[in-house]
Amino acid sequence: MSSVEEDLDPANTLDDQRHDLHQDLLAFLRRGEGDFDTLAVRVLRYQAAALPAYARLVSRLGASLDHWQTAPMVPTELFQEIDLCSRPAGKKDLVFRTSGTTVGRRGARRVSDPTLYRTAMAHPFIAGVLDGDPSRRRWISLIPRADVLPDSSLSFMVTELAGALASETYWVMEKDGIDFDLAKTALGEGHGTGDERVLVLTTAFALAELLDKLRWPPRLPPGSRVMLTGGFKGRTLGLSEAELLAKLEAILGVPASLVRAEYGMTELTSQAYGTPFAPMGTLRFRVVHPETGAALGPGEVGLVGCFDLLNLDNVSSILTSDLGALDADGRLTLHGRRPGATPRGCSLSAEEILAKVAR
Repeated sequence: MSSVEEDLDPANTLDDQRHDLHQDLLAFLRRGEGDFDTLAVRVLRYQAAALPAYARLVSRLGASLDHWQTAPMVPTELFQEIDLCSRPAGKKDLVFRTSGTTVGRRGARRVSDPTLYRTAMAHPFIAGVLDGDPSRRRWISLIPRADVLPDSSLSFMVTELAGALASETYWVMEKDGIDFDLAKTALGEGHGTGDERVLVLTTAFALAELLDKLRWPPRLPPGSRVMLTGGFKGRTLGLSEAELLAKLEAILGVPASLVRAEYGMTELTSQAYGTPFAPMGTLRFRVVHPETGAALGPGEVGLVGCFDLLNLDNVSSILTSDLGALDADGRLTLHGRRPGATPRGCSLSAEEILAKVAR
């Protein structure tokens, strides 16, 4: 393989390379299309030069950075141990943290420059959730505002999008739970909902709790829809996804056909939407064997890997704890979470990195 040093242009400093890549990524977003594969290789080689932890992983595996589909993946567990950001820490950095519900420890991703995040989020949301209609409508959010949960990447995204796309937003989720009085007002109890379509943004657990405590049928106007995210993450909910969707239609009148699933995570900048999840312009999926890391074919269930072109200052090639399968078009269907500890075939690289960091 070629070394990191050989892959880089010695005439440019890392700051120069980052600046050029950042501008090219913004241009990619403005165009809505471009040469993903070529940009991905440039991002990978920059990250291997600017992020020592990733360089160690590449070296340890003897890997070539010639294509995003064969690039070494960093397990999400590593975000619990290492600051995987190549930029110097600053007071204005955003730090997004995982919930910690699955493993008990919270991973973190530091974002020194959210420009790519802010630029990229609206287009796939409008296409995937609003079916291409950006007109303003009333939002009811069971996802807290960013000032309530400043370390939540989901809250950051929803708050930014609400400012651009909502006619008004009812933030019914506080840090200590749902404000049911405000939720009832937002849903129209005693006030009438009118004809304006409503968008409800929620996690599966928050929606289940809301529906369980509503004792009246506040059916939303026709055409209202729901963005549903978060999944079940191994926690006991007491009903299946199908049962939750049936309950949603019975109480709020929103059919399953107008529920849009969202797939994102703390460790990523990009999101995917749909059933199954379609890769957006800056995000691609891989599925690998849990023990060997070998790529699996369409329909085979394994660990989900993501390549996020916009994770310029972090690491783009990520191995998640989710189980899933791809179809022939690269669309992802999730099959829950991987139970138990990280299989050795996927955790060895993390162990090697941590051992060298500790020296």
